[in-house]
Amino acid sequence: MRFFGTFLACGLLLTSCSGPYGQGGAAVAKTDPPPVNVKTVAVTRSTLPEVISANGELFAEELTTVSAKVPGRVVKLYADLGSVLKAGEIVAELEKTEYEFRVRQSEAAVDQIRARLALSNRPDEEFDPERTATVREAAAALKEARFIFDTTAKLQKEGVVSRIEFEKAQVRRDGVEAHYAAVVADVMQLRAQLSERRANLALARQQLDDCTIRAPFSGAVTRRPSSPGEYLGVNAPILTLVRQNPLRVRLEVPERLAARVERGQMIEVRLEGAPVVRTGRVVRLSPAIEAQGRSLVVEGEIPNLDGVLRPGSFVQGTITLNPNAEGIVVPRNAVLGFAGTERAFVVNNGVLEDRIVKTGRRLDDDRIEVLEGLVAGDRLVNPATDRMTKGQKVKEN
Repeated sequence: MRFFGTFLACGLLLTSCSGPYGQGGAAVAKTDPPPVNVKTVAVTRSTLPEVISANGELFAEELTTVSAKVPGRVVKLYADLGSVLKAGEIVAELEKTEYEFRVRQSEAAVDQIRARLALSNRPDEEFDPERTATVREAAAALKEARFIFDTTAKLQKEGVVSRIEFEKAQVRRDGVEAHYAAVVADVMQLRAQLSERRANLALARQQLDDCTIRAPFSGAVTRRPSSPGEYLGVNAPILTLVRQNPLRVRLEVPERLAARVERGQMIEVRLEGAPVVRTGRVVRLSPAIEAQGRSLVVEGEIPNLDGVLRPGSFVQGTITLNPNAEGIVVPRNAVLGFAGTERAFVVNNGVLEDRIVKTGRRLDDDRIEVLEGLVAGDRLVNPATDRMTKGQKVKEN
């Protein structure tokens, strides 16, 4: 009896402390967690130019080795590694003394011939063989011989002089005429010699001018192998000059996209590891596909007025195929990445939906291109967090 009473008391105690009914027999209701506040943005289609991305390299538009045209000893050097030069600027000077003497020698030779041609006080264009002393002398002798011949001919007809005297006068006339022709020929030969000596004078002056070496175009010095005091032979290198503006970029476009690349399309290049971005244009296309890489070589010109870009640098290039193309672009914070998968959350009737997305380009203004997984009109959660789960109730702010 005592055992039964104890069992009954325990049963009543358990009944009053457990089960779906609490104190006084009232039911305890199970409540859902409150909705989470999230911020959303509307997914829209916007202008997103269609582009091709490729890696490439910068090349100099012009690269040349400035060398000596004449032999000589270096007197002065005005440029060194990194010097920026303008076209025509003096970069070096060679010793000029010997070449100055050659110019004077050639000038004297020209003056000598001009004096013999009676051109001392007149320009070469007024050259007249009849004004030279030798020709005037030969012309006077010819005039005299002709006069004597004509007079002798008349007297011979009148019987005053003999036949022999007449023939002597004729022979003398013919000889003087031949001498006159020879004198004129000698004068014309002197005229040719004057042209030759003037050419020698021009060459001597050119060699003297070549002692001053100038930059053939505007650019920067990348190498300077010569030194002051060094004797340089013909074509000895003095420095290497590279044109900095514009630069040439060379990209390799895959064969499947080669047909869409055209001259005049915009090229944007970025230096690897640096925030430098420059824009240029496609100017040249290779006429053939590279067999090894199955790619098309594309060249563009990139302005470089400030000289920040350097030939030989590797760059990331982007060619704009269609500047008016459209696409979906969302904030980067709205896309989560984990284990190689990218996800985004959209709100549908107050509940989160989990979307697997495929992204494309990363844009400069903290946005990212979405190729698959989202459509215009979706309410995209931004920013998304790892605590969000599919089916979770949310409230948009």
